[in-house]
Amino acid sequence: MCGRFALAYPRSSLIDWYHAASMPDIEPRYNIAPTSNILAIRDSANGREGAMMRWGLIPNWAKDTKKLPLMFNARAESLTTKPIFKHAFRRQRCLIPASGFFEWKLLPDSKSKQPFYFCAKDGPLSFAGIWETATVDEVTIDSCTIITTASNALMRSIHDRMPVIIPPEVWDAWLTPAEQPDDMLLSLLQLSAAPMQLWPVSPAVGRTSNQGEQLIQPVNE
Repeated sequence: MCGRFALAYPRSSLIDWYHAASMPDIEPRYNIAPTSNILAIRDSANGREGAMMRWGLIPNWAKDTKKLPLMFNARAESLTTKPIFKHAFRRQRCLIPASGFFEWKLLPDSKSKQPFYFCAKDGPLSFAGIWETATVDEVTIDSCTIITTASNALMRSIHDRMPVIIPPEVWDAWLTPAEQPDDMLLSLLQLSAAPMQLWPVSPAVGRTSNQGEQLIQPVNE
């Protein structure tokens, strides 16, 4: 799963990286949690754009968010079978930029967990996502979720799931709003991610109210 991440790259760098025609003003954030607004990259009539979306998918038919599960992750294995994901997977895909993400490992005492920070060795991570637009209480909301898959070798000792990371060479294929064959789209979710690294960080990241660059600094386990 992916329930906490960071995005600390400057707006200008994100514009260059994603070749975006537009990008909202953003500030560095080191402890991003579900239900907050996050940056998503999608295709539009005016080209590739950055848009702020609620992290936690709200289907377009929803009328009351209180009755919905908090869908901040979507398993890659269920994208073509769960009706709640099908439409967005086939027509409304996005990239969710991140400097890195956090995951917790259960310690030998089975009573506490050590958080770890995962990041690419070069440049941002681009999580695979899907997005929807819903109108709830007469308010239009864009929302998204991060797609997850089985962990790679680096991640496996910490957790059995991780976000799908889309490499730059297939961004165009992933972001196109045109409907594509399911098999082709699913194949994009199985490509090798950029080389990654990890290190233990402070348990302070467990509180969503805590912010700051110190949350991603290495500590002794």
